[in-house]
Formats: sequence, structure tokens, C-alpha cells
Amino acid sequence: MDVRELKQIINKGESPFVDFSKCTTELIDSVFQSICSFLNKEGGSLIVGVHDYGEIVGVSELFVDSMLKKFANAMEEDFSPSLDLAPEVIEINQRKLLYVAIPKSKEVCRYKNKVYDRIGREVCDITYNYNLVGSVFLRKNNESSENIVCPFLRMSELDEMAFRTMRKHLADSNPAHPWLSLTNEEFLHMNGFWGKDPVSKKEGFVLATVLLFGKEETIQNYNPVTYRTDAIYRNIRYDEFSSPALDYPESRYDDRDIIFSNLIDSYLRLMKFVQRNLPKRVLNKGGLSVNIREKLFREIVTNLLIHREYTHKYPCRLLVFSDKLITENGMRTFPETKKTFDSFDVQRINPLITKVFQEMGWIEKPGSGKQNIFKYAPFYDKSYEVGVEIQNAERFVFSISYGNEEGLDDLSLLTSSATFFLERSHPSHSSLPVRKEWAVYDSRLSDACPAIDISYVDKAESVLKACVKPLPIQDMMRIVKQSNRTRFRKNIIRPLLEEGLLAMRIPTKPSSPLQKYFTTEKGKDLL
Repeated sequence: MDVRELKQIINKGESPFVDFSKCTTELIDSVFQSICSFLNKEGGSLIVGVHDYGEIVGVSELFVDSMLKKFANAMEEDFSPSLDLAPEVIEINQRKLLYVAIPKSKEVCRYKNKVYDRIGREVCDITYNYNLVGSVFLRKNNESSENIVCPFLRMSELDEMAFRTMRKHLADSNPAHPWLSLTNEEFLHMNGFWGKDPVSKKEGFVLATVLLFGKEETIQNYNPVTYRTDAIYRNIRYDEFSSPALDYPESRYDDRDIIFSNLIDSYLRLMKFVQRNLPKRVLNKGGLSVNIREKLFREIVTNLLIHREYTHKYPCRLLVFSDKLITENGMRTFPETKKTFDSFDVQRINPLITKVFQEMGWIEKPGSGKQNIFKYAPFYDKSYEVGVEIQNAERFVFSISYGNEEGLDDLSLLTSSATFFLERSHPSHSSLPVRKEWAVYDSRLSDACPAIDISYVDKAESVLKACVKPLPIQDMMRIVKQSNRTRFRKNIIRPLLEEGLLAMRIPTKPSSPLQKYFTTEKGKDLL
């Protein structure tokens, strides 16, 4: 460690990643407890010979050797597993300090058979708090908490209405979705919701099953920590609420919904909460109506739910003010306290939950939330500001503010939204090739500049999605709600065949009654 760099660390003071100890003649238990907590968290730096408030007192030169010997013995005898750490002796202002760089351990560490963890700057003995010890073990595990096996969970403990809601949204998104033909139990077994515990070797449904489809009492029984999503609306500006001078207690609110239900129901209730308490913003152009409020806050609500660490003690919170919305959720530890939203890469920790939300049409794809927030926010309010903060290295806080400025109203700026028409010079909202069969002429456009009929583009894309499993033409027509077979062949089937995106099972007999169509590898890549 460089002396100049060490001075900078001391000047910044203690933090979740830096701890001071004022020991001058002997290393005491609190020093090793702090080391244990760093090992179990994200690592950090320990500096011996500095007061808690940053004054350098130094270590007595007569006792440096004995302190180093005790440190080595403790690493070997008192820690489990034993460690290979050694302090550096660094001199600042003619005073000797012991500096220890502590890495994040790959295993759960104990000091004198006790487990220590950090909550902010505090060192906590969590040995007899089995939920918190479980969280430390989970932290060392690369798998998500949604994969915790619940060997005693039974189908009768799940909410049938959650499965029905999922199927309704699946059918709205894709009437031929393969999940629609499965029973509840088949769906769970075929999509990764059944697992085997690597330690006990017991098999059962995983925690994601409980979170997505559990009844309230089931969630309370199986979730390792308190499970709650709290939505609060206060009809007041955020800076007024946060000002100490204002007599506006934390307990006062204008609307509130405390949610203990599964994530499918939680999403629907949170969206209703948003609809009740945030101004509506709808853009209209031609025959198209785009609900910007729904588009924007759907992304925020889904990000709140699917990126949460569900074994964390912090509940989800959705806080709405007259000029700002804030979301808070527990997350896996993060070594930085602040980042900008545009540079922040959201932790994707719940792939099973994310997949279900994606198939239901509640998210576009993993990682699309940040992009869509930036895309829709200017249409909701031109003066918007977005930010994130990591509090105590384990709570993720997102905020978006909105003033009284009207948002953008030029739908052509929404280059990837489903507008009524798109000029040829604009990129299509789909990656499907532009076909003359899909061109229309509108009185608002010159004849020399045809537009692309989005209805045909959407139908072609739906056909490709459905035909991942080979289908006869009548099933394809039913999916895209077409009744005229000749027009369907001309406007949808033929262009897709010519582009090599769709193929026939019996190409030598195009009109065979046994004919089925399937999406080619080129078509799958395009999707």
C-alpha cells in the first residue's frame, strides 16, 4: 500500500469497506471480528492505529512484532477456514500503522466459531440468526435465491388464479404459446421450477415457484425473510417531505397498498396503484393511441420486482410524490455507493422470474428496462431526471422526477414503437425485411413515399413466432385473425417464404392438405 493512497483512505473516513482500530499495544477481538465481517461481505480495508474519527495515533513500536505474531496465530487457529493474511507495516508522520487488505471470501468464514457480517459500517454477530446466516451462505453461492429448493412444497399450496392470469397474458401475447397446452405441474417441471438441493440432495420446487404462484400463507411459510412490497403515495413534493423543517410525519400518506401476495398479483396491484396516483399521459396520432404512463411505469415496476434479492431483509418500496417516484429494494452487495443510471448495469439475479414476465409480455427482454425508461420518459415529461443510488452497499434506490412540463408529442421520435405508419426512410419497428406487399399509401404521404402497414408486419412476426412448431395454414390464420386464405397467402406467407424466413414441410406439393409451415433458422435468428 502506498503512503499517499493510505492517507487518502484515512481522510475519507470509515465506510462499509473501511474500518479503523485504535489498538496501540495489542490486537483485540473486535479487530478479528471486523476482518471476519469483511470476508463474509465484499472485502475491505482494516487500518490499526487510527481512531474511529480518523486521528492517527499509531501502533507502539515495542509491540509491533508481538501484534504481528498474534495476527498470524489468529489466522491459523481462530478462523475457519484458516486464512493467509498478513498486515503491512506502514509509517505515516513517524507513526507506524498496520494495514490489512481483506478480500471477499469464497466461503462463509467464522472467527472463534461465530459468524460475523457487516450491515453498513457495523459489525454484527449473526451466529444465531439462521435467516441472516442463510443469506451469507447464499451470497457465497453463484446461484440466485430463486433456486433455493423447497422440498416440502405441494401443488395445493399454489394459487390457481396466478396460473390463470399467466395463461391469459400468454394467450394475449401469443395464442399459440406452447405453455398454454401444459398443466400447471407440467409447466413447472419443464421450465426449471424443480430442482435438487446440492447439500441435502433433496428435490422439490424452487423458491421462484412460491414467489410467482404461491398463496399468501405459502409465501410467508417458505420465504426465508420478511416478504413485503409497500406502495405509498403522498400528495406533496419530495423536497418538502424530506425537509426537516416540515411537520409531515413519515406515517402520513394519502394512499397505500401493502402487498404480501405473489409477484403476478403484486405487479397488477402496483400498476393499479400507479394508475390511481400518477397523471395519465396518452399520445394520439391517426388511429393510434399510446399510453405513455403505462409504457414508462411498467418498466419501473417490473424492474423493482424481478431484480430484487428475495432473501434480503429490506422490503420492496414504491414511493410516489407529486413530483417524484422512488423505488427501493434489497440487492446483493455492491462495492460502490453511487452510480449514474445510464452507466449502471442492473444485476440480473432471477432468470426464472424474468422469463415468466417476459413470456407474459410484461418485459421485452432481459436488460431492456433501462433502455425503455430513457425512451419513454421524455414523452411523459420533458424535465424528467433519472438517478440511482446504492445505500449501505446492499439497497438499490431508483428515482425519476417529473415537473409540470408537457412531454414530447411527436410520435415519429418513438422509432421503435408501433406507430400507425412508418416512412420507408425510417427503420421498421420490427427487424423483418420491408416488403412491397406491406406498403400502403396514405393521404398524408406522397405517392412516391409509401408507408409500411404495421398490421402486416405484426402479423408476419406473429406467424414466425407461432411456426417455431410446424403449423397448418388454418392454424396460422386463426392466430393472426385472418379469414381470407388467398389474401393471407399473398400478403403474409409468400413474402416470408421468399425471404427464407418460413419454409414448407412438403415443398414439392405446396397445396397438399397435409402441408405445414415452419420457421427456418434464419427466421429464428431474426426473432
